[in-house]
Amino acid sequence: MVTTIQAKGWLRASDFGSATANFEIRFESGGAVGEVRSELAVITEAKAAGRANLVTEAGRWIAIRPLEMTGSLLTFRVLDDEATLNRSLAR
Repeated sequence: MVTTIQAKGWLRASDFGSATANFEIRFESGGAVGEVRSELAVITEAKAAGRANLVTEAGRWIAIRPLEMTGSLLTFRVLDDEATLNRSLAR
């Protein structure tokens, strides 16, 4: 069974700042993956840097590795382990 969580917060790219974001994370057998919608400039910077963070409305940080970018949508793999991610999302 795949569990999906939807959240709002911010996408933060290193040395660039952040922008509001809506994101979805799916827990799969090989880890957690997802997609985030945010401002194109921040998505572009995150993709170029190869690493970024999602920040939840509660102020928790989730490390991600950007995969594919299409306009204002970025797919990603979560770098945090499942226990850390569960604490961040308070599931």
